[in-house]
Amino acid sequence: MKLPKSIHIAGVPVKIIQEDLSDEDNLSKGYYGYYSDERRVIVIEQTLSPKVAKATMRHEMLHASLALSGLNRLERFEEEAIVRCMDSIFFPAWERFLKRLNF
Repeated sequence: MKLPKSIHIAGVPVKIIQEDLSDEDNLSKGYYGYYSDERRVIVIEQTLSPKVAKATMRHEMLHASLALSGLNRLERFEEEAIVRCMDSIFFPAWERFLKRLNF
């Protein structure tokens, strides 16, 4: 799946890179991408199916959103738990809502 080269999140440009992450045995662990706040980049595994790439991109955009909002700098913050909640609970509900509205 060809992704755009960048996206703006909270008004900040974030670069998008697709590369081979399988060298580190990441795919077998369900590790399909990551967001680097220091580099302002989202890296996505290049061999993913379009469906998985889209879900992974959404997941990493959530990480970027939390980082760019400053929430990830709170003293007590379970970022991965929040992102997984959004992935598995909020977004499926949102997609069902959009289908009902025919969007």
